[in-house]
Amino acid sequence: MLAEFQKTDRCIWFSHLDLQRTMQRALRRAQLPIAYSQGFNPHAELSFASALPVGASSLCEILDVRLDGELAPEAFVQAMNGVLPRGLRICAARLVEGRFPAPMAKMAQAGYEALAFGADLRQAARDFLASQRFEVEKPSKGRVRQLDIRPMVQALDVELQGEDSRLTLLVTCTNADNLKPELLLEALCPGGRFQVTRTRLLAQGGAPLFAWTEA
Repeated sequence: MLAEFQKTDRCIWFSHLDLQRTMQRALRRAQLPIAYSQGFNPHAELSFASALPVGASSLCEILDVRLDGELAPEAFVQAMNGVLPRGLRICAARLVEGRFPAPMAKMAQAGYEALAFGADLRQAARDFLASQRFEVEKPSKGRVRQLDIRPMVQALDVELQGEDSRLTLLVTCTNADNLKPELLLEALCPGGRFQVTRTRLLAQGGAPLFAWTEA
């Protein structure tokens, strides 16, 4: 079963581990026919398309749950929304076969909207798009490395709203390369304050990841 869900409100402060635990508890409380792992501490077999940065909201997260019995998508949505906390809501679900590839294996891009408070980033965005390389410092495993993020940004648009800038981003988001939006935002506006929402997860070829099917 694939489910698309929103992560908003107070749940934006959940870490990825917090989200996993919350979904595990919800699945148990909903008493759905979900497959569980073997061993001393069995848990529901589930995975997510992509971890979301703490503090970011999302309208398009994807949960992959293995079933152990028949379950209609509508029943899954209703049961889960009856037990999930405020800020997590299942929007849609669909049945897929067991051989269906994991969403993270087909993920290619992510779309975001971000609000930069008290900053006009129109010129910074133009300079970024005109550049051939754009290196930022990225912490990784206890050290800092230089990363060229220019090839990882497929689209960047900025509109001024009063004293704030609203940015629309489309960036690389694969299992191997995943550009976190805060790296780009901090590069455009060092020390700025941002509000970030993930709006799209796209599969290879540009199709919505939740709706992706094999040709």
